Amino acid sequence: MTKPDSEDLILSIPSSYDAMEKVAAMIEEAVDRLGINEDDEVDLMISVMEAVNNAIQHGNNEDATKQVHIRISAEPGCLVCWVKDEGGGFDPAAVPDPLSPDNLLNPSGRGILMMSEFMDLVEFSPGDEGTSVKMSKNFSASS
Repeated sequence: MTKPDSEDLILSIPSSYDAMEKVAAMIEEAVDRLGINEDDEVDLMISVMEAVNNAIQHGNNEDATKQVHIRISAEPGCLVCWVKDEGGGFDPAAVPDPLSPDNLLNPSGRGILMMSEFMDLVEFSPGDEGTSVKMSKNFSASS
């Protein structure tokens, strides 16, 4: 993990679920640095881990030669996280609505919904050289 300045944390991992521990440690470091409360920490952990999992599984098709890039940046009262894969990109509008009656019993497909519920902003930037997800969370300091 690199620290280009006092606020940013940057990590690149292979598309392997074994590397998820490094991502969790990165999130914990950001939370500790910023004094984020426990509820916001849980929201961040779930959302960032889901985005990384999606990058590994759907973006990079579990190809360990491809990387997932994670960056966490602090802004006043807000934490911003970017997750980028090296896949072919996707159309976020084409993702089936997990709340549609036809999809309620599907065993997967709720990750984007969860990220949107737990974070204050979720934006997808698909491209030919991968998809980038930008998420932000307004936070309160722990008491």
